[in-house]
Amino acid sequence: MKRGTFITLFVATHVFFIFFQINKHNKIIKLTYQKQKYENEKKVLSQTIQEFSQQLYQEKKRSSIKQFAKDVLKMGKVKLKQIKKLVVNG
Repeated sequence: MKRGTFITLFVATHVFFIFFQINKHNKIIKLTYQKQKYENEKKVLSQTIQEFSQQLYQEKKRSSIKQFAKDVLKMGKVKLKQIKKLVVNG
C-alpha cells in the first residue's frame, strides 16, 4: 500500500470515528434531557397524588360529612314529632 493511500485511509477512519463520537455525545445529551423531564413529571405526579390523598382523608372525616349533609343536602337532626309509625298489615 502506498504511503499516501495509507494516510488518506487513516485520516478518513479518524474522521469517521470522530463523527460517531459526536453522534454518541448528542444522543447522551438528548437522553439526559428526557430523563430530567420525566423525573420532573414524576415529582409533579407524586405531589398530586399526595394532595389527592390528603383531600380524600379530609373528605372522609366525620365533621366534613356532617357539614356537607347540612349545607348541600339541607339535612338536619330528626325531631321526635317528625317520626311516624308504620303499620304493617299481616
